[in-house]
Amino acid sequence: MGHLFQGRYKSFLIDADNYLMEVSRYVHLNPIRIKKNESLSAKELQKQLCDFPWSSYPDYIRKKDRYPWVKREALLTYFGGDSSQGRSVYARFVESGLSGDIPNPLAKGKGHGIIGDGSFIEKITDRFLTSKSKREVPAVKRIEKHINPGRIIKAVVSETGTPQSVFCARGYRGVARGLAMELLYRHGGLTQREIGDLTGVDYSTVSVARKQFRTLADQDEELKTLLARIQEGYLKE
Repeated sequence: MGHLFQGRYKSFLIDADNYLMEVSRYVHLNPIRIKKNESLSAKELQKQLCDFPWSSYPDYIRKKDRYPWVKREALLTYFGGDSSQGRSVYARFVESGLSGDIPNPLAKGKGHGIIGDGSFIEKITDRFLTSKSKREVPAVKRIEKHINPGRIIKAVVSETGTPQSVFCARGYRGVARGLAMELLYRHGGLTQREIGDLTGVDYSTVSVARKQFRTLADQDEELKTLLARIQEGYLKE
């Protein structure tokens, strides 16, 4: 980010399932995040944002006068697709950041260029980077070898006593689903979309279930112990 000729070009590898939406919002809000706009109202900022001629944001929120080379579909899929409703949902998401500061998700990539949590960084470095390049990437640890998803599901069923058909069923409210999804993402090398396909739900449900599970595990010692027991007893090579 910066002026056209300010420093060298920087690129980031992004964990799309968890950070793409946040990164897109932060980037699209950049044109109005300047000192002279500090006194403007949210409505004034919104108009300035939508009228800024050098941004792709208008392409995402309206159909007319689009640039043919802007690829919108992948991002808008997370908001319901390139439809009137999907574009409106995305606009509300982006413009919710006009009323206050939002954290810079790009800061997560500082030093190594990978935007994601620890397990994602480990997975990428283990799968794609050489030993030499791993040594040059700070704050990156080597990931365990990916575990077969069937083995992970079997471990969850064994430890919780909850069959897969039960925790994958609509309306299930127990912890087994979130536990399985977190382990499949962390140790199985699956994306959230792949986990959704495996468990019969959409990727957004996977994201919510994983976040709820992590929150519960942080607060519940028994759940934290269960997670550790499965990782140590079933998934460790």
